Amino acid sequence: MATTTSTLAKRSATIQPTVDAHATVVASFNALMSKEGYQKRFNELLGKRSPQFIGSLVTMINDDPNMLEVFRDNPNSIIKAALKAASYDLPIDPALGQAYIVPFRNKGKMEATFIIGYKGLYQLAVRTGVYKKINVVDVRDGELIRWDRLTEDIEISWIDDEEERQKLPIIGYCAYFELTNGMKKTLYWSTKKINAHEIKFRKGKGQHQSKGWRENWESMAAKTVLRALLGKWGLLSINYQTADNQTLK
Repeated sequence: MATTTSTLAKRSATIQPTVDAHATVVASFNALMSKEGYQKRFNELLGKRSPQFIGSLVTMINDDPNMLEVFRDNPNSIIKAALKAASYDLPIDPALGQAYIVPFRNKGKMEATFIIGYKGLYQLAVRTGVYKKINVVDVRDGELIRWDRLTEDIEISWIDDEEERQKLPIIGYCAYFELTNGMKKTLYWSTKKINAHEIKFRKGKGQHQSKGWRENWESMAAKTVLRALLGKWGLLSINYQTADNQTLK
């Protein structure tokens, strides 16, 4: 019995700090939301979905040690990033791949930034109802015959055997869309250009490659090229076009 009691005591000691820490984050978060008027802004943007969205945000903070550090250093950056996602009407659950709130270190302090996912970008485009076709694909070694960046003419000889194709290195990504009015656009970026873009736009000074790029380079590369195409020539939903400038800073 003594052994059982001792074991339970140890378990309680282990669990209690976690519960207390969670309660502290929730209390601090709620206080910040009320004090700064953020709660009202979320309600305006999301309506009845606001509690669920905010709940997922609190869960995200509690589940990630890096986000907890951001919450200590710069909690406003988390909420502003979440407001940006809400302005686009995109969920922030990482499993959905539509929008992410990403922690990064800047001048010794942790901050958070909003990053739209590939699926989120696709969602914003589809909402417009003006796309007949939209896609982005990887290009493997030996497939690219010619790319004219001026006329946007591209010639690719796709390898039909998917098993053999997967063995070849990716040399770039090609994005394409066709609108219902017949307008078509194509964009090709080499992996070298994609990597140079990633390095140029890393958050924080002296930062290493972000977790998203390290763990899912292909998805991030596809999104980067599709975003370059849509950002310059495409159309995105009204949520993207009219998002409050104050939430996008």
